[in-house]
Amino acid sequence: MAFLSWHQRFSVGHAEIDQQHRRLFELVNHFDDVIQMGMPGELPHIVEDIISLGDAHFRFEEGVIQDTGFPRVAEHRKMHAELLDQIRVMQTRLMAGGHVSHKAVVRFLADWLTNHILREDMEYKPYLRT
Repeated sequence: MAFLSWHQRFSVGHAEIDQQHRRLFELVNHFDDVIQMGMPGELPHIVEDIISLGDAHFRFEEGVIQDTGFPRVAEHRKMHAELLDQIRVMQTRLMAGGHVSHKAVVRFLADWLTNHILREDMEYKPYLRT
């Protein structure tokens, strides 16, 4: 069973953004699967994938919402940058073998992703042209 499940309530109504969100869900689930398999050496690589996809997704999403006239683009961009910074710190700790709870990382990623979509991303949903 997946650690994090996609539900229609996460849809912002933009096919590409929704697909990118689903892919982020998959990566968080993959991170959790690797923890369960006892393969911690793979975790920094998965985090790198999350950072790469997250960065590309954030840039895409920011461009879309900029074009819609959404008034909080700058705040949204700042939240994205702060998240990537936090994930990079976690990645550094994972790579250095420092004390970091793998479960705490996956919970952080899952909580941030779901809460960000449901609270922040849903604010721009009415601005999207379908």
